[in-house]
Amino acid sequence: VLLSAEDALTANDARIPTAMTFETVLPWLLVTGGILCLGLGGSWLVDGASRIALKLGISPMVVGLTVVGFCTSMPEFSVSLMADLRGSGGLSLGNAVGSNIMNLLLVLGISAVLIPIHVVGSLRLLYRDLAFGLVPAVVLMVFARTGFISRPTALLLLAIFAVFIVTAVLKAKGHSDRPAVVTGTLPRHFALTAVGIAVLIGGSEMLVIGGVDLAHRFGVSEALVGLTVVAFGTSLPELATSVVAVLKGQSEIGVGNVLGSNVFNLGLVVGTAFAMRPAAVPINVIRWDIPILVAATFIVGLFVLRDGRINRWEGGFMLAVFAAYLVFLGIRIA
Repeated sequence: VLLSAEDALTANDARIPTAMTFETVLPWLLVTGGILCLGLGGSWLVDGASRIALKLGISPMVVGLTVVGFCTSMPEFSVSLMADLRGSGGLSLGNAVGSNIMNLLLVLGISAVLIPIHVVGSLRLLYRDLAFGLVPAVVLMVFARTGFISRPTALLLLAIFAVFIVTAVLKAKGHSDRPAVVTGTLPRHFALTAVGIAVLIGGSEMLVIGGVDLAHRFGVSEALVGLTVVAFGTSLPELATSVVAVLKGQSEIGVGNVLGSNVFNLGLVVGTAFAMRPAAVPINVIRWDIPILVAATFIVGLFVLRDGRINRWEGGFMLAVFAAYLVFLGIRIA
């Protein structure tokens, strides 16, 4: 009997590490799987939705300003909305703010280091996009300084975003576009769009659950997880789009994608999430990270507006600033 009891205890002890190991790895699997789903779903959604719009006769420029800009921000949109609805307002805001910082410093920095970015000839559009990227950040610093994003504040962000879209579309109508040739049938494009949306929703659910679990396990705030791991995952579409655009010699598209996406993230993403469910957010994000986002916007603006380009050393400087920001986040975690 004693031997049987000892055998039973040994068997139980042998099972404990396995269970603990699975529980430890599970949130990482959820985060990794969520990021992969966001990348695939975002890509399918961009392809399907943009082709539907072109098939329906919408001009390529308007499609780029609206459909593609919205689709590349869908990972941030789905994750932030899901997080806020689950009561994780800090992760929701942290994801949007962290993604914008990564877009400006990491995405454009990598793009410029690979090939210097030339945007001469589009300075008026850059002025507009930089301004619309700054205004929502200032609104949050002023009206959410107590650590709470109210519904009126969220509606103001949505109003700013609406003005941006109307301005962009009216500006685009003043330019002539060549007719776009689109292959494939409408049902096929609708199916691709639907699958992309479904995969995005599933991926955002996985990423939020895994991210919140990691925050609790490591004893850090959900906002910091949103600013780092989640923000990197949701920034992958912008990174891929901008790098490919720059490598193809279409620098304006690369820069415009980043700046336009940032307006979507703070205006549409944060506005929609907190209009549906006003919530408290970590005050450190308002006091530290959003001002850092404003500073990053000014850095990019100064480089681009100075001579219409971002050269390699400027791109390297942006990457160094981003590395310093990560160190700053590490100090806050410690």
